[in-house]
Amino acid sequence: MSGNGCCIGLLLVSLLSACIVFAGQPQTQLSNVTIAYTSISPQYAPVWIAREAGFFKKNGINAHLVYMRGGILATQALVSNDVNFINAAGGGVVDVVLGGAEIFIVASPINQEPQVLVAKKEIREVAQLKGKKLAVNSLAGPSLLSLKMILAASGLDPDRDVSYLATGPSGSRFAALQAGQVDATTLTPPFTSAARKAGYTFFENLSGMKEAELPNAALVTSRKFLDAEPLAAEMVIKSVIEGIHFYKTEQTKTPAILKKYMKVENAEELQETYEFYVKMLAEKPYPSARGIQTILDWSKRADARKANPAQFINTRIVEKLDRQGFIDGLYWK
Repeated sequence: MSGNGCCIGLLLVSLLSACIVFAGQPQTQLSNVTIAYTSISPQYAPVWIAREAGFFKKNGINAHLVYMRGGILATQALVSNDVNFINAAGGGVVDVVLGGAEIFIVASPINQEPQVLVAKKEIREVAQLKGKKLAVNSLAGPSLLSLKMILAASGLDPDRDVSYLATGPSGSRFAALQAGQVDATTLTPPFTSAARKAGYTFFENLSGMKEAELPNAALVTSRKFLDAEPLAAEMVIKSVIEGIHFYKTEQTKTPAILKKYMKVENAEELQETYEFYVKMLAEKPYPSARGIQTILDWSKRADARKANPAQFINTRIVEKLDRQGFIDGLYWK
């Protein structure tokens, strides 16, 4: 064979080999995942960030974020497979699992209670709330449990010493306090900023609440989805962990994302919100068995007394990412 013929032959072989290798490689395709979050609250910021900063897409996830007000509605959607994940407080998860649903918490970015008890100016001690009316999001659910825990930690009987008025989320509760419809409520930033300026009484760092754990902003999925799409589930959690890292390290970019989702324009309120939650977000968002036990202890269900906290959580994916050094690696960069 001539030199030219040899070169042409080698070229054809190389092209054929390249085609075979290319044909054997899987095409990159994003996995569609629907995630519902249950409140316009900064505690859900890691999920918002994972979308806005491109972490979901980088990790092969086409994430559809859906707002569903209230944990009950979102949990029902997860059980019925209308969504693949929910970002919600842990109380609703415990109830449906006790009822037989196969869902569990796979990550929990916040295992502390973010709500702050705020009262009228003339109330200077929590004990003065006895006989008073307090605004709550609803007459069931995690927000009410949080308030009851705060009251109990301060020596009040939350079922007998106070009454409750269901007004809705933080903005509505603050409005009820301003209008004099209630004597106190719980608030989170950014509403705490306006309340401080107005001179309302704040009860923060209550001794009985310092060590309490409660799963807030828990990332929850179903056994069905985890079994069918284990890699997609892992990539969702990986993206949220990257969202936590972004929140903790991007001090100027994070408030801009909070502004977009929360529709808050005031720079001072956004900064207070950022600083409040940056301390709460866990670098390693392990689901908290202790937090689940808190919910079980407060539950009025008879079957809650014998339940094992382990049945409500699945730590496998966070453990895997932690063991691989992925989480520590984010902060070593």
